[in-house]
Amino acid sequence: MKKATSCLLVIPFLLSACAMQEGDFPSLSKRPFEDRPAGSDSLTDSDPSMRSLSGSLQTAVNAALRQSQAAHDVFLNELRDVETAVAEAKGAAPSSESWVVAHMKLSSLEVNRSPSVSALADIDALYIEQLGRELDDSQSGGAALIAQSRDRISVQVAAQQKKIDQLKTAIR
Repeated sequence: MKKATSCLLVIPFLLSACAMQEGDFPSLSKRPFEDRPAGSDSLTDSDPSMRSLSGSLQTAVNAALRQSQAAHDVFLNELRDVETAVAEAKGAAPSSESWVVAHMKLSSLEVNRSPSVSALADIDALYIEQLGRELDDSQSGGAALIAQSRDRISVQVAAQQKKIDQLKTAIR
């Protein structure tokens, strides 16, 4: 009986919280991106100002993408040879021939991937410059396009670093 009485006393207080009319609440209306077609998840589809970069900026972004892809291709071509050397060096004594060969090949792999890291630094600089221009209101939308290209390069660099770290751990 006491529980029923307490519930009856608490219910009006709970319901009054649901009936609040004051306050700054978020709108429940659709947001602009919710009206885009299902297959379209790119920011560039909804804003025409984000569909292209200036010629020189697009050239610089494309150069960074090509540089990174070329270095990534070299990385992938060398990777199997490095993995083989590391597998042969597992359990070998430090300074043994197989251990030294594995470290040399791993160092070569790191050097040959450096253009990817350099391309990431270049595209980061382009991104920061574009953000500055957008803050000055002289241009808009390009930073999002550069960010998409930057993400592609960043994924490659991160995958390379992860693989190198795994290989280093295997021969310690």
